[in-house]
Amino acid sequence: MLITMSLVSALLIVAWSTGQRHASDPLPDPSDPADPVGYDWSAPKIHRPDPGTLAVGVTHTQNSIDDWGNPTASASAQAVLTATASYQNQHIYGWGAGNPEPSPGTFDWSSLDRRMKLIRSTGGTPVITLCCAPDWMKGGRPGETDWDQLEVAPQPQHYADFAALAAAVARRYPDVRHFQVWNELKGFWDKTRNRWDYEAYTKLYNAVYDALKAVDHNVAVGGPYVVLDLWASRNAGGHPSDLAGACGTIDQRSLDVLDYWLQHKHGADFVAVDAGSATRDGGRIAATSTSSALFGALTRWLRQRTSLPVWWSEFHVGQATVDGQAKLAARAVGSLLHMVDQKAAVALIWQPQRDDDQREADSPALWSATGRPDGGRPLAYAEAVARLQQVLADRAGDNAVTWPMPELGLVRGRTAMLLVHLGASRIEVKVQGRSLWLDPYQVRYIPLQTDRPADFALAVQPSPATAPADPCLVLTAATTRSSESTR
Repeated sequence: MLITMSLVSALLIVAWSTGQRHASDPLPDPSDPADPVGYDWSAPKIHRPDPGTLAVGVTHTQNSIDDWGNPTASASAQAVLTATASYQNQHIYGWGAGNPEPSPGTFDWSSLDRRMKLIRSTGGTPVITLCCAPDWMKGGRPGETDWDQLEVAPQPQHYADFAALAAAVARRYPDVRHFQVWNELKGFWDKTRNRWDYEAYTKLYNAVYDALKAVDHNVAVGGPYVVLDLWASRNAGGHPSDLAGACGTIDQRSLDVLDYWLQHKHGADFVAVDAGSATRDGGRIAATSTSSALFGALTRWLRQRTSLPVWWSEFHVGQATVDGQAKLAARAVGSLLHMVDQKAAVALIWQPQRDDDQREADSPALWSATGRPDGGRPLAYAEAVARLQQVLADRAGDNAVTWPMPELGLVRGRTAMLLVHLGASRIEVKVQGRSLWLDPYQVRYIPLQTDRPADFALAVQPSPATAPADPCLVLTAATTRSSESTR
């Protein structure tokens, strides 16, 4: 009986690993470091942000590890959260938090306190997004909360009131050192001019920036948290920019937000953006290997326009049902590797908890819903992120990411490497002389023998005649000129 249970346990552990074995692969050798037994969630390490490389974190949304979840599932999810997230972000109103100031000067911190307790208890470095505004700041009556009006911007006469609320948040949570101002310019669309009202947003941002710095000059404040909209067709209805390529065309109106904000902000400690690999007009999405490069190309573009650290407040790689999640997870990990390669500072995973209904298409998540005793389990994306954090913390030099081919990304650590395969066919690679097979859309963690060079090679080299992939976005002198004010 003990032998049977041990075999079952071993099979379960291997099933949690990021790789899958095929009949054509050699049998596993317990002494072979190329055959890991899976991530140990029972003793996760707390990931502190590393200023030398990308810090991966999460943004909690409506459903997360809340008090009303199943205790067993919540404990499991907390272990996953601790192991995967450096930063943990929470909005002040919405996305799991109630109205913080229902009436002028009357505060209700209860829901935000609960989320901050979760962040602290799981070792997260807290981030607060200052969105959205209480109803009375946008035309509602004091004391009322109309959730249908959540995404309405505050009225200009209440910008000072919202800044005062931001200052109150900073005083209540002095351990929070990073603040994002607003979310995706919600409520700031100018229908008459068919563009973002970036002048109004920047006035709000500057009021909040000044108020936060008055509380503590050392807190980090960033914006404008704008969506870099992508179109498949230049004639689809957007305003096409010169920033275009195989991934599509970036909307000029999004870039105008960044240009204006960079020129007119009172100050900033980072620039916050978000984007998705899907196009606004529902056109063809580029191949997984190309679309994952979007976030690297945009990071490079941003770093050439500003010296501020680049924060990916959100990065979206599509949605799929359960059978398509492996492909999405690989695309997401590929996106993270491109961000590392281009020296992005932070990437926040939106909605780390998967919804209950597995029949619906969903974004890649880190753990399953916590409402049932069998919930809160780590998903494949979680192990990939945990392993990525592990390798980045022990990375082999400042340029640890390489792309042996467009469909294959590699990040080297001193004691392990992480591979992400973005292609639809199996490929063979050699690590320290050993042959390994990678499945389609597989993320694989490979411990290294530290007494040998960390050699890596493709078993079959691509033909020199193979045409290089078209770049996701073509960066030109016109698109990369500096936008930042020198004030």
